[in-house]
Amino acid sequence: MAENDFKKPRGRPRSASNENTPSKALDKGLIALRKIAESDGVSLNDLSLDLDMPMATLHRLLLTLESHGFVRQSKSDASWSIGIEAFRVGSAFPRAAKLLNVARPVLKELSIRTGETANLGIMDQAEVIFLAQHETHHAIRAFFRPGSRGSWHASGIGKAIAAYIAITDQKDLFENAPFEQFTQNTLINEKELLDEFNRIRAIGYALDREERFPGMRCIGAPIFNSLNQVVAGISISGPVARMDDRSIATLGQETAKYGQEISRLLGATVVN
Repeated sequence: MAENDFKKPRGRPRSASNENTPSKALDKGLIALRKIAESDGVSLNDLSLDLDMPMATLHRLLLTLESHGFVRQSKSDASWSIGIEAFRVGSAFPRAAKLLNVARPVLKELSIRTGETANLGIMDQAEVIFLAQHETHHAIRAFFRPGSRGSWHASGIGKAIAAYIAITDQKDLFENAPFEQFTQNTLINEKELLDEFNRIRAIGYALDREERFPGMRCIGAPIFNSLNQVVAGISISGPVARMDDRSIATLGQETAKYGQEISRLLGATVVN
């Protein structure tokens, strides 16, 4: 075989090291953002000298950060200071920490009270992110690793949250339709889900009727913050054999009650 038969593939070779290398531009932008946050306003020249970064490069980074609201430039002296979006993003950490601190003992109480696994989750666009869980001691139980995601339309927590968000936000959720039909019970069209929202608001809790996993059910309830905005959801999950039709109403009321308790601890005044 001739040597020319071995041809090198075109393009830059992929490697684990390349894929895992942080973006240099993002890295520089975050360094600049951190330095601006330490000041009451800094000039482009001083920031360039402080960071040992070319002014042209730094200015492009600041314009990008400004377009997203993370920094702002003063019209009077052209100095750069921290923007409102940086405050909003940063303030999300104590809110999440407070939610977890408040919810964990309540999750434990709910799990002991009902004998089922209790879950805490939030919505991120069209997905539920599970933040915490207190497992039951039953051999057959549901398990969601913290940080794992699931489709909102096939989740007790997801539907409980979606039922209480603004109508415009609900429309955004439906833009992702058609939804995946995981089982024969999964609700997949807008009218069915809107009817479900009405039912959830009427009784205060949502049901996952084997809509994600055959043989497993979930009951979810909303959690509100001090502004009476829905921010999270609490649920219990378990097999149909234990969460049968006769026990759903009682379990649903218990789940809603513990959701209200977390809401109260967060400063909410609403009653589902």
